Amino acid sequence: MNLPQKGHVDLGNDKISKIFWHYAIPSILAMLAQSTAGLVDSAFIGRYVGSKGLSAITLIMPFVMLLAGIAIMVAIGGTTLAGIHKGKEELEKSNNYFNVTIVLLSMIAVAATIILIGLSSKFPNLLGAEEKIAEYMIDYIRTLSLFLLPFILTFAFSFFLKLDGKPVVVVLAVLIGTVINISLDYLLVGVLGWEMKGAALATGMSQLIPWLLMLYMIKYKSSWKFSVPIFRKKEIWSMLFNGSSELLSMAAASIAGFIYNVIIIKKIGMEGVAAYAVALQITTISTSVFYGFAEAIQSAVSFNLGAHKLERVKKLRSMSIYANLASGVVLCVASLMLGESMASIFIKEKGTIQIAAYILDFYAFAFILSGVNITLGTYYTAVNSPILSAVITASRSLIGLIIGLIILPLIFGNEGIWMAVIFAEVATIIVGIVCMRKYPFGDLKENLID
Repeated sequence: MNLPQKGHVDLGNDKISKIFWHYAIPSILAMLAQSTAGLVDSAFIGRYVGSKGLSAITLIMPFVMLLAGIAIMVAIGGTTLAGIHKGKEELEKSNNYFNVTIVLLSMIAVAATIILIGLSSKFPNLLGAEEKIAEYMIDYIRTLSLFLLPFILTFAFSFFLKLDGKPVVVVLAVLIGTVINISLDYLLVGVLGWEMKGAALATGMSQLIPWLLMLYMIKYKSSWKFSVPIFRKKEIWSMLFNGSSELLSMAAASIAGFIYNVIIIKKIGMEGVAAYAVALQITTISTSVFYGFAEAIQSAVSFNLGAHKLERVKKLRSMSIYANLASGVVLCVASLMLGESMASIFIKEKGTIQIAAYILDFYAFAFILSGVNITLGTYYTAVNSPILSAVITASRSLIGLIIGLIILPLIFGNEGIWMAVIFAEVATIIVGIVCMRKYPFGDLKENLID
């Protein structure tokens, strides 16, 4: 007998299409809202601080992503295993994973805050950033670091609320945060002229209300119960192992971003870094859609795997793949047609706009496969197969990129720098097809043990 789900859907029995769209639409809206906040941040920085402000954010991101990856590893690992045990109707064990996850993440948030503030002055030196950009980097890191606790816990709460059948609550919280972020950007950056400190403060403060709203929903309106967690080495290791692919994803993206920044500074200069920053900001719109469709199946896949309903798992996976493939084609065409217009939103310098649009043309073709690859990586995490997820993630975010960056510039010159993105996606889809044929449901022997 399947465990009835609170909320609008029964993950174990409702129609697959109903479950998919019930989660996909809120997930995409939440992702788009988050990316919109980031885009508005960048637009205000680009318009009121200038290209050096955008360059500062681009140079910061690899370091922030690496630390964020550790938190995401715990959050994803905890929610995945909680979902699997919920599907098996092992509610006490599932709830303990919830509490272990929250406590570990709180500890990580405090440690990460101390590390980022303490080492903030060291980061610019690693990249040889000029004085003004270094100043912007330090201001942004030190301010934003103060809000890591609500940032990290809001992320975790969103997954546990989705697992509890309440994705709409997550969307509402994210939308509130987005409105606050945009309003504070206008006030602190546009009106008061606080530059990078203002942008970081706007982003950080925008997380406080969503954090409190989700905390209220978790405590009073969900099946999750706060209690003193029981820490078992084997279970913690399982959490970390399951979420390790997400850490690898962030670490790989961090390393790749660092390498890209170094290459761009060397071959193109700081104008290239600013253009790259604009192009990356625009791609977040597409990435939001892709991750929205991928994460739409995560809770349902984990639950149905635990309930041994493999045909439902297969159908969920297929819906996400097809949705992301179709989205990739549409977003590719849109990016090719509107690249320069979108770039002009963020920055005034004509030369930088043209370079950003040129970079975006290469990313546009990569979109066709990006969503499918993101779905496959997320899917293998959801079925508790982190090694397979890590293989796909590493191929897309690091190995494929590095191979492309080594080979393609030798053949095509500077164009090869941007072609590496397409190369990585093509290589990853080949790896993904091989994994799907051999391990369509991950490691069943491990996953289906009661």
